[in-house]
Amino acid sequence: MPRREPWEALPEGVRRAVERHTGPVRSAIAPEHGRLSEFSARLETEHGPVFCKGVRTYRPYASGHRNEAALAGFLPAAVAPLMLWTIERDGWLLLGFEVAEGQSASLAPGSPDLAAVRDLVVTMAQELTPCPTAARDLTERWANAPSWSVLYVNPPGDLDPWAYENVDTLAALERRLSLAGNTLAHVDLNPGNVLVNGTHALAVDWAWASRGPVWLDPAYLVTRLIAHGHPPKEAEAWARTIPAFAAASDDDLTQFAARLSGMWEFVTRTPKAGPMARQLADVALNWARYRIEGAG
Repeated sequence: MPRREPWEALPEGVRRAVERHTGPVRSAIAPEHGRLSEFSARLETEHGPVFCKGVRTYRPYASGHRNEAALAGFLPAAVAPLMLWTIERDGWLLLGFEVAEGQSASLAPGSPDLAAVRDLVVTMAQELTPCPTAARDLTERWANAPSWSVLYVNPPGDLDPWAYENVDTLAALERRLSLAGNTLAHVDLNPGNVLVNGTHALAVDWAWASRGPVWLDPAYLVTRLIAHGHPPKEAEAWARTIPAFAAASDDDLTQFAARLSGMWEFVTRTPKAGPMARQLADVALNWARYRIEGAG
């Protein structure tokens, strides 16, 4: 993950360009979340607060910021904060947004935030279908992502015992997965990317947003719910209150769970993988096993 720079470390020309939009910046407060920006802060200005984030243009993370900038104009106020401006200067790309007030969503069992998160995902499916033409296609993004099909060739000896015994089944399932669809999916609805303010929630950080099936975001949320203490059966029961997920076929969901678990398992074996990668791989495998052995 990139190191986050303070406001004062940005080139003077970049800071002046920001202040032409905002007026003088009085303070810059870094958020708790947001891993893919080299600069990320709530800027307090004489005209009110603005959220600003960005990266150096040569960094690989810049592609996500460009994707978010390309799609921001298609995101209604009911699902995301308004993007106000973009700046590209002196080797930096910065995006400015209205500030979304609220706290990171709690996905724990019994959390009052779950209702707001559900309403947000329902609204996203309604408002972001059909998908804007500017969106990347998730099928293309995932086309070369290693997964169980690669691990199947020579399964690692430290693989989860159930996964080791069923790696052929997992590989066969993921090969049948279709991600065709006409919805703009966020693709990364972790708690840090969902801000809840009372009974209303907004999604932020749309860097990975892509064209895909309408059930994709609620399916991702199943894994996040499991990670925060929900058994797979209960996580799916919550997701089935979302019409897009309820209408998905068992085959689609089982194949998706298999594919996601394989990709995250592969990520855990890369040099820069952190402890979160291991947790996500285990959670996705837990869901895939539940679906293969019973629910699906």
